[in-house]
Amino acid sequence: MKKTVLSLTLAASILALGACSGADDKALITSKVGDISVADFNEKAKSLAGPAVLLQMVSEKILADKYEVTDKELKEAYDATASQFGDGFAQALTENGLTEQGFKDSLRVQLLQEKALKDQGIKEEDVKKHYEQMKTELNGRHILVADEKTANEVIEKIKGGASFADVAKEYSTDTGSAEKGGELGWFTAGMMVDEFNDAAYALELKTLSEPVQSSFGYHVIEITDKRDVKDIGKFEDEEENIRTDMLGKLKQTGEDQMIIKDIIAKMAKDADVKTSDKELKKSLEFFTTTSEDQAKAAEEEAKKAAEEDKAEDTDKESK
Repeated sequence: MKKTVLSLTLAASILALGACSGADDKALITSKVGDISVADFNEKAKSLAGPAVLLQMVSEKILADKYEVTDKELKEAYDATASQFGDGFAQALTENGLTEQGFKDSLRVQLLQEKALKDQGIKEEDVKKHYEQMKTELNGRHILVADEKTANEVIEKIKGGASFADVAKEYSTDTGSAEKGGELGWFTAGMMVDEFNDAAYALELKTLSEPVQSSFGYHVIEITDKRDVKDIGKFEDEEENIRTDMLGKLKQTGEDQMIIKDIIAKMAKDADVKTSDKELKKSLEFFTTTSEDQAKAAEEEAKKAAEEDKAEDTDKESK
């Protein structure tokens, strides 16, 4: 089954069941080999997926206080997933332990998270920078190498009089463009990885960049031409699409998970979310701790350890 559904399976299926109602000693399941009571079921559900369900329910409660997912938006998202499976969707849900309502519940949380990410996880200045870049299309070329030393060697050769195209054919590991002398053709904002994109838009025409590191290696970039892009709307008309595109990139890199965790942690802390349940207390504390808080705690722990080591060494010397 595809990631869209798999990523929601555990929390959705348990959440759909929820805590069974009725007297604790009431038999939920009967069989010749023994019964399962409501209390047995609720305790097992809690131990198996309590933290996951807690996160989902807390997330929904907190996010829904600030953002809204309409029935129309939920239906569109649900139908989009269902259309991927066609007639086999109901079977796919069953095979993954999901009910239709359970899947919709988790899908609603996912949509709330996306709204929060667009609003809080993407900086306004980055959106405006992207908008300004959208107004210009670039024509450029690059040479991709494995390390900074080689990138500097490439720059020296070109500045020394060697042809960019010849050096690209000799050095570039990007086989697609190397055969064409490093030529990339025309490209617009957002088509390249962020590091390449920002470096390219900052370059003056026919000027070599310094080595630009990305997940692919080190790039040496040259922009050979620029032209205005027609039919770009006003910022307020383009903003939502820009945020959607930027959210898509965050999902591709997996950065969205850490960002949304921090957003929820901060909102949960502001909402003073607490629990009296000892078993779920640690999980809740983890959910309401931001990555910044974790880093500070780790730093304090390291500092404390260093002081203890120093004190121990001093004690040994005194003896």
